[in-house]
Amino acid sequence: MTPSLAGRFRMMSFVVLMCLTTASWAGTPGQATPTSTLSLRGDYALGGFGQEQETTKVTTTEYETGWTLDGPYFLRSADPVEPGEKELKFIYAYEKEEDDEEHELEFVFEWGVMENLEFIFEIPAVIGDGRVEGNGDIQQIGFHVKHWSEDGWMPAFATRHLVRLPTGYHSDGVDYLGRGLLTWTLVPDKLRLEFNPWLKSVNGNREDDTRWFQWGAAVGFDFQCCENWIFIADYHNRSSEEFGSRNQQTIELGADWEFAEDQILAFATEFEVDGDENGSDFVARISYILELH
Repeated sequence: MTPSLAGRFRMMSFVVLMCLTTASWAGTPGQATPTSTLSLRGDYALGGFGQEQETTKVTTTEYETGWTLDGPYFLRSADPVEPGEKELKFIYAYEKEEDDEEHELEFVFEWGVMENLEFIFEIPAVIGDGRVEGNGDIQQIGFHVKHWSEDGWMPAFATRHLVRLPTGYHSDGVDYLGRGLLTWTLVPDKLRLEFNPWLKSVNGNREDDTRWFQWGAAVGFDFQCCENWIFIADYHNRSSEEFGSRNQQTIELGADWEFAEDQILAFATEFEVDGDENGSDFVARISYILELH
């Protein structure tokens, strides 16, 4: 082999060697670079070329923060009945005030008209003495409107607008009841704080000393301890129904038990903590609730 040919062979060998080395660095786009005896990469990435693409999956957990309070108690949450759902409630109430006892049956219909809007209809009747003034009135007809949901530290907010119509015994006038409903979730899917301020305009079935404007507020908690049980507890401070009497204070306890699919038994008890003769001494209620879809 002549010197010129030997030089050319060495040059060609050098070019081939450089091509193989470059190919071992580049690899196939989007894949790991193959390991080669000619590769300078080894187990380390070189400038990001030839790195295997890794996908990180982030899993987030969403908690249910809304559920309705269905029991025969005063406390309510900002959450209305779900759209398209209907609830039929049959309530028996017992009330004791000094030596008087009263028994009452109530029928309540609630309907989720659309998202964040609920229709409410309630008619009670005192049993045992049908000559009670206003007995059989449409006690509540109106709407529950949810204005916004919880957002961070901002509570969910809704309002209930209800009127009483004089359809019962010797009844007259129309009353209006407006309630604000604020709900804060303290433990997701478990515990919430509720605040229910209200005001009432009384225009019918009035005695001479009846307050035409009444107000109050309830603050309490509802606790969903498991899938089928919800417990509530609240403190309620409200103006008296008559002029010249001080505010009334009560403690309310209640529970909802979904004992079968779409069927609920609910309980409530209310008692005064004033220690005087104003207002009811004791109230107990039980209701059967049927949910229709």
